[in-house]
Amino acid sequence: MQPDAGAIDQNGVMPSASTRLSYRDRAGLCDWQFKRVMAYLSIRIDSAVRVSDLAAEVKLSPSHFARAFTIRLGLSPYSFIMKLRIERASALLLNSDKSLTEIAFNCGLSDQAHFSRLFRRFVGMTPTQWRRKHLTARARPSSQNDNIGHGEQDLLRISA
Repeated sequence: MQPDAGAIDQNGVMPSASTRLSYRDRAGLCDWQFKRVMAYLSIRIDSAVRVSDLAAEVKLSPSHFARAFTIRLGLSPYSFIMKLRIERASALLLNSDKSLTEIAFNCGLSDQAHFSRLFRRFVGMTPTQWRRKHLTARARPSSQNDNIGHGEQDLLRISA
């Protein structure tokens, strides 16, 4: 009996039955599904987002969507949504003087305590510490600022 050609890996070795992944376990979201989910999240990140809503957007069951999403991004839908919210909160912390409560609500989180716990889990410091650290770094004179990109340094040189 000849081995199934589809089961042979790139080295010509047929993996054992226990190491083979079924199609269901390795199929992630298609490009169109991923783009549609990202568009949906960009519009609704400041409100409640449920996995069932995302799944309906790409015409999958919630369980299949969660599995396909995790395969595609390496994060669960919940973790990814929280990551997006923390990134948005970071931008608001840096570019506005809004209170932590206002930022929490603008990022779709229920209250400041929840926001602070999530921020600390993802970033490693509280939102207030992060804001203070980054605003201090931003306020340093340009000659001492180590975090400026090369393009920004060129602009500073030209304007001087």
